[in-house]
Amino acid sequence: MKQDGSLPDDRTSNALIRAHLEDGDKAASAEFIKEMRNRGSTFGLVTNMLHDGRLDKSFLDMLF
Repeated sequence: MKQDGSLPDDRTSNALIRAHLEDGDKAASAEFIKEMRNRGSTFGLVTNMLHDGRLDKSFLDMLF
């Protein structure tokens, strides 16, 4: 998508983040989250996953 000059919307980004997390690829998920943050988007998916225990809080270190 980036190569075509378009950026994924929040729904697409969340789907990609979730897929990478389910595959255990935290680095790729962190990159999508950083991109969303740079665009001013929120990332409630990560907040929800942290809250219900599906994601370890150490993941936050990768975002900052």
